[in-house]
Amino acid sequence: MPRLNTPLALNLVLMLLGATPAMAMAADPQVSTEVFVEAGDNPSFRLQQAPAIEYSTAPATPPDTFLQAPMAVLLVAQLDELGHVSNVMVARSSGLREIDRAAFTAVDQWRFDPVVVEGVALHARVRVRLTFAPTAEAPPG
Repeated sequence: MPRLNTPLALNLVLMLLGATPAMAMAADPQVSTEVFVEAGDNPSFRLQQAPAIEYSTAPATPPDTFLQAPMAVLLVAQLDELGHVSNVMVARSSGLREIDRAAFTAVDQWRFDPVVVEGVALHARVRVRLTFAPTAEAPPG
């Protein structure tokens, strides 16, 4: 027996009744980014501030992702000597797998300024918090 896709079925019923489905009204969420380091992230040296982002891509959220409240994902990114992301881990999930996956995939492609301590480029660990907020829709009319 085929599985029922509840959101799809609900939207189909709404369309048949002449209502605009919520998924059709959902806009891409606004995403804010915070990059920081915590004590202990880099035990072999002290990093005062996180390196700047040289290149970033926006998280691609699936079109059927509808947010009603802001959701945050906290990632830990390992950087190589050139500032390329070599490993990403989810430290704190948003609770929604699609949002976590979009954040993970985007940050995995980012590049940062290299971390240089006393003239030597080093591997470093940074934390990236991505907050996805619903886009404010203008009221119909």
